[in-house]
Amino acid sequence: MMLSVEEIIERVKTAGLREYGVYNECVAGKWEKILNEADPADGDMAVAAGLNNNDTDKVLLALLKEDADKVITGMQMAAKVLGAKEMVLYIPEGEDELKAALESKCADSDIALEEGIVNVRRFRGKAIHHIETLKALADIADGSYEPGVLLAVKSGDTIGELKKYPFGTKVADVVGDVADVKAIMIGSKLYDTETACGIVIENDTAAGNGVITLIDKGACMIDTAEKVLLKERQHGCGKCTFCREGIGQLHVMTKEITQGQGKASYLDMMDEIGDAMTFSTLCSVGQTGSDFTMASRKYFANEYTDHIKKKKCTTGVCKSFMSIYIDPNACTGCEECADVCPADAIEGKSGFIHMIDEFECTKCGKCIAACEEEAIIQTDGRLPKLPTRLTKVGKFKKR
Repeated sequence: MMLSVEEIIERVKTAGLREYGVYNECVAGKWEKILNEADPADGDMAVAAGLNNNDTDKVLLALLKEDADKVITGMQMAAKVLGAKEMVLYIPEGEDELKAALESKCADSDIALEEGIVNVRRFRGKAIHHIETLKALADIADGSYEPGVLLAVKSGDTIGELKKYPFGTKVADVVGDVADVKAIMIGSKLYDTETACGIVIENDTAAGNGVITLIDKGACMIDTAEKVLLKERQHGCGKCTFCREGIGQLHVMTKEITQGQGKASYLDMMDEIGDAMTFSTLCSVGQTGSDFTMASRKYFANEYTDHIKKKKCTTGVCKSFMSIYIDPNACTGCEECADVCPADAIEGKSGFIHMIDEFECTKCGKCIAACEEEAIIQTDGRLPKLPTRLTKVGKFKKR
């Protein structure tokens, strides 16, 4: 059934449809603002669509893979309302199979298909919609729309099934057992487990990339922040100074903290950079790039204090704070540890107490696993008196 512009707008208002993802705003209100602020000098109106630029999990691409026709229909509806002359659909780079499946469909619908993140500069003052929003528009048009939010739960490297949950659902009911969970991310937003489980998902809840990530109790939150920042650093386009430099500086500081080189002054600097990024960058990569780091500062401040002031990793994850040594009273000189050391950091020969060169040791732990005598110890405390030269087994005496 073909709907008029007025009918589309009225149905969208009645459904209370909001933009999916990071930019959770009323769709009808978004259209009204775009039309009111349109400047003829900026050229013809256009509609662009894709995932949010900060989405590296790409779970919501399932909508394009399973029901591209509805996404295309939704894009045509948005273009009709706005009087758009151009439609552009973005898919992430490397999605060759999806690209091949969409090419003819997009060509038949006069939609340009492009790879990469959405060029926000190109579409400034025009409409950029999430692909989930466009599918919802098509559902509204044919009467199949069901209010709710699409979410998938991620644990480790495994992402579960994408499911639609009705508004009013608690995060606790989505994630289930959290006995071994230390923190929870909803999109890019990080919370401690108790706070996250108490959140009720409503129509105005920004679902981010649609992924709820569970972080287990054994994780170091600063080490995790460093990995998140590195991934974001590799994902961005590099054109916004505050995004490029902000994520880069946060990444360097978190990495130095995990390596035992952190300074107390970093904390205020991180707060300042994180705040500036949220309003000084053009797209979601920069606008959410500091989310995890800033929230980890809020909910897990003790870990930052331990790393910087006490030179200790709370969970024992950061190897820079650990030392590995061979107990001279337990070593039998079997050479098993030296055989498995990939860095050649263990000195010794048969029948002599072995010694680890701290400067060469990468703290991989392979020697610990190889020692049947359990003579190799990992500690974050002070080292005992150890041999400084090769000594026969049983002959070492503390002085």
